[in-house]
Order: sequence, then structure tokens, then C-alpha cells
Amino acid sequence: MSVLQILMVALSLSMGLGCLTAVAAGPRALRQVAKGAVSGIREARQETIKDQAAWEKLWSQHCGRTRPAAKLPEIDFTGEMVIVVTMGTKRTGGYAIEVVSVEETGQGLRISVKRTRPPKGAMTIQVITAPFDMVAVPRSDRKAEFVEVDSSG
Repeated sequence: MSVLQILMVALSLSMGLGCLTAVAAGPRALRQVAKGAVSGIREARQETIKDQAAWEKLWSQHCGRTRPAAKLPEIDFTGEMVIVVTMGTKRTGGYAIEVVSVEETGQGLRISVKRTRPPKGAMTIQVITAPFDMVAVPRSDRKAEFVEVDSSG
């Protein structure tokens, strides 16, 4: 083997290892599945859904009494999972919840969630809401850790 061939092989290996490192840690791509102010899920939740049966059950709860029920979004559970966060029932508008980022760290999966509340004294619509966010991310068997991020910035 020539020196040039050895250098090319070494370069290819180092680039390949760099790609493996990038996939193994760091932020993960989020795909919005559903988000809004009114869900049939009336309690606060933070969970990961990793199979079709659990997804169908959760979607049925989410659609609640809505008729006709919204069509179940398609998820390929062989390569994806769904992260669901809900705020529970609120007495006014002005509330929101959002999955901001998902990142692999050590043995876990850090899911950053931002909750927005109306400022004290703000004029809000007087209606029952139940904010929610559902995102699909690449499937992971790591333990999920939900962390709150600052909603002021």
C-alpha cells in the first residue's frame, strides 16, 4: 500500500468515527406531530410513546369527545417514538407547552420542555384550555429525563 492509500484509509476511518460520535450524542431532530391549546387529556403528562397500541390509546384520549376524531398521525415506531407533554386543564387562555429540544446525554435522553403562563394581571380569554405538544424523534431506549427550561427567553 502506498502512503497516499494509507492516508486515504485513515482519513475515511476518522470521518466515519466522527459521524458515529455525532449520531451517538447531541441534539435530535424533532418532527411536529400535533400541538395546540385544547386536548382531551386533562391532566399534566410527560411521556414517551414507543409502540402503535400505546399511541392509538393516547390519541383516543387526546381527541376525547371531538367528533369526528382527528385522524391518527402516522408514526413509524421501528425508527421513531413520540414525546408527549400536556399541561392539564387551565381556566384561561395564555398557557402553552412545547418540547424545545431532545438531547442524548450519558445514559439518558434529556427532553427540554418550556411552559408558558400568562403574566400576572394579564387579560386572558376565559375558556377552559388543555395545552399540549407531541413530537416525533428518532427512537431511543435511553431513560427519558424531562427538564424545564426558562420561558422568559
